[in-house]
Amino acid sequence: MPSPFPGIDPFLEDAVFWPDFHATFINYWREAIADKLPDQYEAGIAGTAASSRQ
Repeated sequence: MPSPFPGIDPFLEDAVFWPDFHATFINYWREAIADKLPDQYEAGIAGTAASSRQ
């Protein structure tokens, strides 16, 4: 049965099923992005996100 949420895997989104996945993936993603950034930029992990859209 296909996922009822296109583009989202509910099993990966639920930390109960993948307790270490989120932290590991986010850290790996940060490192991959940091390798591509110019030297004057730094990739970081923030606990919050903000949007300028109103």
